[in-house]
Amino acid sequence: MIKKTLLASGLSLSLLALSVPAIAHHSANAQFDTSQEFVLTGVLTQLDDINPHSMWHIDAKAADGTVTSWRLEGVSPNSLRRLGLSIKNDLKFGGTYSFTCAPSKDGSKTGFLKAITLNGKLFQMVQL
Repeated sequence: MIKKTLLASGLSLSLLALSVPAIAHHSANAQFDTSQEFVLTGVLTQLDDINPHSMWHIDAKAADGTVTSWRLEGVSPNSLRRLGLSIKNDLKFGGTYSFTCAPSKDGSKTGFLKAITLNGKLFQMVQL
């Protein structure tokens, strides 16, 4: 009888622990310098529309003609839709857009996407 009670209790606690949503989440401030921002104009080459953050891959051309690839971390796909940004209708791979970003703290070619300008319209994703 005691074994069954312990087993049932252990199973119940295990299920309870698994059902609690994870509350840990990294802060943009940990990886990016959110006190700074820069505007990156480049060609959208890939967009990973995944949770919890979208990943934007951009090729930006410098004044000397060299192309640098950037990876920008953006808001979730659902947040993009709530902003009124339709990935299928508004964005085109190979299209050139302006991105307002917070730079990474490690100096790599990554950034945190704060806003995007499409056809003269600003989509403000986050204000850090």
